[in-house]
Amino acid sequence: MRVRTIVTQDAEIDDRNSLRHFLFYANEVDLEGIVQTSSKFHWLGVPGCDKAYVAMEGEFPGEEPGEYDKPYRWPGYAWMWEVLDDYEKDYPYLMQQAEGYPAPDYLRSITKVGNIGYKGEMDAPSEGSELIRKAILKEDERPLYIQVWGGCNTIARALMDIETEYRDKPEWEALHRRISEKVVLTACGEQDETYRTYIAEVWPDMLFVKTLQMMSYAYPWYVMPESESKDCLRGSFMKEELLSSKSALVSQYATWMDGQVYPGEGPDAQFGSNPNIVNEWFGATLLPEKPQQYDFLSEGDSPTFIPLLNWGFRTLEDFSFGGMAGRYHRVEGEVNSKGERLNMWDVSKDRFTGRDGNTVETESMWPHVAEVQRDFAARAAWADPERKKEAEHAPSLQVAEGVDGAALPGEDLVFHVSAMSRDPYEVNLTACVYEDASSEYAKDAEIELCTDKSADISAEEDQSPDVKAKAMLRVSVPASCAKGDVIHVLVKAESQGHYRLVQYRQIIVTVQ
Repeated sequence: MRVRTIVTQDAEIDDRNSLRHFLFYANEVDLEGIVQTSSKFHWLGVPGCDKAYVAMEGEFPGEEPGEYDKPYRWPGYAWMWEVLDDYEKDYPYLMQQAEGYPAPDYLRSITKVGNIGYKGEMDAPSEGSELIRKAILKEDERPLYIQVWGGCNTIARALMDIETEYRDKPEWEALHRRISEKVVLTACGEQDETYRTYIAEVWPDMLFVKTLQMMSYAYPWYVMPESESKDCLRGSFMKEELLSSKSALVSQYATWMDGQVYPGEGPDAQFGSNPNIVNEWFGATLLPEKPQQYDFLSEGDSPTFIPLLNWGFRTLEDFSFGGMAGRYHRVEGEVNSKGERLNMWDVSKDRFTGRDGNTVETESMWPHVAEVQRDFAARAAWADPERKKEAEHAPSLQVAEGVDGAALPGEDLVFHVSAMSRDPYEVNLTACVYEDASSEYAKDAEIELCTDKSADISAEEDQSPDVKAKAMLRVSVPASCAKGDVIHVLVKAESQGHYRLVQYRQIIVTVQ
């Protein structure tokens, strides 16, 4: 079942990168809106506004706010339609590789300007807030994942209008409960005050996931351990594997010192065109090395959408299960002014072993960044008419017994796994215990993955040239486990094509 989602963004350069990246995967979701909003970083300004900027917790040097009555780092919003024009150029080629890409005119129809006056502005309904309001009230039982790449203010305005319309009506209690359960906010942090001042106060049970994998997929990635993930963010990979594509969407993707000029920004944020940016940008002093030309710049907002895609993880069942955009936990002690506990989640750290052999705790997305980058590059190649014959696709992966199991301490469970691919490349199967997501004693579970030519799959599949690999997976539950312990096992299929595209299955064994 495809997930429903809306993108809200503040036009930051990394938001622009994220939108270009995301549209390559628009076939995997039901996209219902692209809405520009404001944040503490960008706003249009409201003439005559006499409100003063109020600093937020966690701000750092370099975040120097402007006045609310004039534009602050304001890039306009014409860029959204320019991105969609580029999508339209790529659209025919993308459609040749996968079904489900939305028509360009449909995307134009759901692209709106929201509340953009100043940080936290929600003075009146806007086209963007109305789109969000209608999507929330739509008769669709699926969850609605609203991605927050800027401030929450346009979302807050939509929710406030719903509250104003229904709070004195008999159906309010049931509606409030249904919306609280249905709407999920995946947020690149809190970029204005409106989550705290309105959403947390009126909708405390609404799931708010802070997907801040900033060290893994944003400006500071240089500080992370040396690994293939870091290799796939360096200029050599970016230029050769991504920027070389003749995809229109990729043509304006921003990297360090690539010559691009960003409207509305001063010299200290002109990462593409300021020749002294590595010395003038305040954040550069925090990095262990100087950025090089074409290095990955940032997609700090992309972890809001990566969990929504078809990687084979079970993140959306429970964000503590982990996935391509990392693993999360519910934050203790977060309450609103009434003392009600907030349904707020934040990033959990996982153990990671770098090239130097040292194991450290770091952002849980970092092991998967290389896989994300290679998949992105492969999709960019889909839209390159000169690479049409070289197109690669991620394999699919099936577990005959399903992805849930139960066993007593000391027992074994057996799963039969098959990998399929439309491409001519071999597919390798591997498996591991996801220790950081598993219970304490379950981390010692032993697994064995062996090729099994007699794996129990249908005769039709067995004869199909698309079946590239089969294996039998044995999971041995430690005798030390107790009832209720869980073992997370990650099975990975990796194509042996140029991009080494992957698909996962996350098997969860519960101890009885």
